[in-house]
Amino acid sequence: MACIKIFAFLTLLALAKAQQNFHTAHMEHNAHRESLVRNDDYIDAHRRQYAFNIWYYDVQINEFKASYLDRVKGMEYQKDSLLIEIDRADEKLYPIKLLSDFSKSCVNKYEAIIPAKEWAKTEMDRCMSQASNKVDYLVTYMVSTNRTLQNQYSNVFEKQVASCETRFNTSSLAVNQTLCLSNAVAETNTFTQNNQKTFSTQLEEAHNDANINIKALHECSFAVQNTTLIKISEANTRIDRCVYGIDDCTQCQGHFCTDVYPISSSKIDPKNPTMANPFYGRSETGSCLMLNIY
Repeated sequence: MACIKIFAFLTLLALAKAQQNFHTAHMEHNAHRESLVRNDDYIDAHRRQYAFNIWYYDVQINEFKASYLDRVKGMEYQKDSLLIEIDRADEKLYPIKLLSDFSKSCVNKYEAIIPAKEWAKTEMDRCMSQASNKVDYLVTYMVSTNRTLQNQYSNVFEKQVASCETRFNTSSLAVNQTLCLSNAVAETNTFTQNNQKTFSTQLEEAHNDANINIKALHECSFAVQNTTLIKISEANTRIDRCVYGIDDCTQCQGHFCTDVYPISSSKIDPKNPTMANPFYGRSETGSCLMLNIY
């Protein structure tokens, strides 16, 4: 009877011990699983932050390019104004042509000095193209820095995470896995901070280079506008001088008078002893008088 009692006691003791071991194992399993869940959430949170960093780099690069190209396209207004100025110059000459055959000949003689609209447009477009073609070069270093950070996230960091999960994948090593992942995150965050400092410096330098390019654009367009306006002024001056009969006086051989009298060739008749008096109505004779025969 005593043996039976002892056996029953040992049986109950064994069952209790087994239940305790099962409960302990269950607790450890749950703790391990919860630890893995926490680690996954921790890593996923940082992955989202890293993805945001890459996205924000792209936003800054694209905004910089768009802003720069908008400044270049702003030159379109000056180009349009210049083309309008050429149109006005041409329109101004049209009524002069209608005055007489002589005035028409003066216009025909010098209107080619005025630059063609196509030339002005081509030159202004060339200035803008030279500036706009530099946009990709301006962001070269920023794009490279962005790719470096992407590589850190997608290759280095992810390999570190995979290594931590492989090396410490048991419940007894859960703490070690957490510590390993924390180190990987800390290392990546330090890399990110240094990378962001580099990117900020490159963005500032890109703005400075952009200002230099825009200045060169304005200088290029100014040269085109200045040349065009000077040529228009020259053409108008020459046409006016021609109409008033003082054209090409500097080409007279050996002599030049500031006092020039225009006379039509139709009024010159070598067989007629009398001609129109160039001194009629003058208060003084002056030192010389040049006849400009047209």
